[in-house]
Amino acid sequence: MRAVFPRAALSAALLIVVALGAASSAQAKQIPSTWSWTDSGPALRAVSCSAPGACVAVGQRGIVLRSTLGEEVPLAWSGDFLKYPEELDAVTCNETYCLSVSNTRTATAIYTSKVFRSDDGGVSWSAGVPLPVNGPTKTRSAIAVDCDPADVAQRACYAAGAGGGVWRSMDGGRSWTALDQPAKRGSYARLVCPAAGTCVAVGGDDEIDGPSNSAVITGTKVTDVALPAAVAKGMLALACDRPTRCTATDGLGHFMSLNVPDQDWGRAKLLPKATPITDLACPIDDVCVGLAGPIALRTTNLSAVSPSWKRRPLETLNLAAITCQDTACVAVGKAATYFESFDAGFSFSRVNEVGGFDTIQCSPAFSGTCIAGGEKEFGVSRTGGTFWSLPLVGYSGLNVKALNCTGPSECLVLGKTLALYTKDLNAFAARHPTLVDPKGTDAQTCITATLCVGANEGVVYTTLDGAVTDWTHNSFPDKATSIACLPGRTDPVTCLATTRDFIFLGTMTQTNGQIRWSWRYTDADPSQGLEAVGCSPGGQCTAVGGGGEILTSNGTDLMSWTELTLPNLLEPVETRPLFKSITCPADGVCLAGGIHGPDAIIATTDNNWADFSYDAFEGIEGAAPTIKSFGCETIDRCVAVGSTALIGTRTRNHAGT
Repeated sequence: MRAVFPRAALSAALLIVVALGAASSAQAKQIPSTWSWTDSGPALRAVSCSAPGACVAVGQRGIVLRSTLGEEVPLAWSGDFLKYPEELDAVTCNETYCLSVSNTRTATAIYTSKVFRSDDGGVSWSAGVPLPVNGPTKTRSAIAVDCDPADVAQRACYAAGAGGGVWRSMDGGRSWTALDQPAKRGSYARLVCPAAGTCVAVGGDDEIDGPSNSAVITGTKVTDVALPAAVAKGMLALACDRPTRCTATDGLGHFMSLNVPDQDWGRAKLLPKATPITDLACPIDDVCVGLAGPIALRTTNLSAVSPSWKRRPLETLNLAAITCQDTACVAVGKAATYFESFDAGFSFSRVNEVGGFDTIQCSPAFSGTCIAGGEKEFGVSRTGGTFWSLPLVGYSGLNVKALNCTGPSECLVLGKTLALYTKDLNAFAARHPTLVDPKGTDAQTCITATLCVGANEGVVYTTLDGAVTDWTHNSFPDKATSIACLPGRTDPVTCLATTRDFIFLGTMTQTNGQIRWSWRYTDADPSQGLEAVGCSPGGQCTAVGGGGEILTSNGTDLMSWTELTLPNLLEPVETRPLFKSITCPADGVCLAGGIHGPDAIIATTDNNWADFSYDAFEGIEGAAPTIKSFGCETIDRCVAVGSTALIGTRTRNHAGT
């Protein structure tokens, strides 16, 4: 039920608060950040394997992810490559080396691409080699790279790009020569080299670069090869199951196979439901598997007059690139997603994927474990946020608002309209939600292993047994946007709840087993809407919201607040950040996260906002940029989640704070 307060009574109460003393204001100075952040959920655009299980993936902001055969953690990031701020679009690996080519995120034809080489399976990389000018368009842009299967001494590597350029290297990518373009200039997006000195390239898009096109490259000669008449828009994928046969797909849901020696594509045929395959691998004779959104399409009879393609589930929308060695396949994509198959694409298993998380809990007692939940996903990281598994994925209605984990595998999960409990992060038992109503409860938190509190419009909910039984209902004077309680404080329980316009201080007592709450207006008077509140272990609390506004309690006096509006020196300067989350892992050490223009943003302070720093992050492809929650193992290491997962480490200043 909802408590109703007469308007006159509310006005009188507000006047009393104002008379007692309105919130004061203060200024803060922006300084360089003491935090450094690493994105563990970037978009991976390409992957290549030199042998089954020996794979390298590349992508956003020059990130490199590689497999680690025989090690406890199956994947590792190549951190030293981050010193080259390049967007990586393609990679090819053989038994001797890997090559990766850079471009922009949109793969433009006017970019000067560089080719990077690794001699240790992607662990370290050379400085990039710029491609020379090619053709009358003077393009230097490449978005595809591959090497032929000849012996290493005779091996040729090729690169191709959207401007129609084709380049060859005979020294393992250390230097490149531009090849003459055919009279009918192409636009290439995919390149595969199935035989010594022989490659096939496809590309084009009738909305961007003209009609779809293809070419066969033999030695230094590039020959345009006509595509079937039915092909009209964008060649998307290319793979070869034999040295003499390659298969390609287009944006209209066609597939077609090229007889490489005859330079003949044959007839274009439709895939099931004309579903476009966006990337393709053909690991063994007659077998191909392609990515098509939430499914894979697979054929085992490519030589048939009418090959049959079967749908296989993927349980994600993130996969963008696939490669195979024999029957071992790897697919990668957005959110650092990495899937494996050991049966030529018949079934896949998730090795890593960063979910869309709204809340996270990390604890030094959990030995590097972080647990997070969001609208449809529940995730766990045993590597302190570096890599993630998803025990629950695609869970409609999950909507996690709070986590109460008492161990690395034992958690109470409080959702907007449900509650779950798990002892092993595998099986989840239902418990009682705050209420059974579609509107649910957004503002929830826990104080102890069994004592949790939630608030929504007019009601505060309390459980003393970890939601094993129904929650107790008491009145709350407004519509809550967030709630936080003093850590470990149970006598009495002391909580703060924000609405858009005010901060309320609540205390809970028990009399003869009856729970009673008392709520009072504090003197906080924010000029912007409040989004979140959090308290440090020492009992000082901070609230954040729009317009770069931050309110801090005056020490442990939770009735008295100081208001700060952080100055903005970041673009766009005409707007200020909208803060969605706040955590203070120690007194005076706080992190506020949210969004600013096109970027996610984190504001940090080491001295209770006497000065502060900003860190801004580009939006992750396909996801709105924002920071929704922090989980801190220590005051010097936190994980921020929202549209991705960011691992932050703090360098202490000269004062040791």
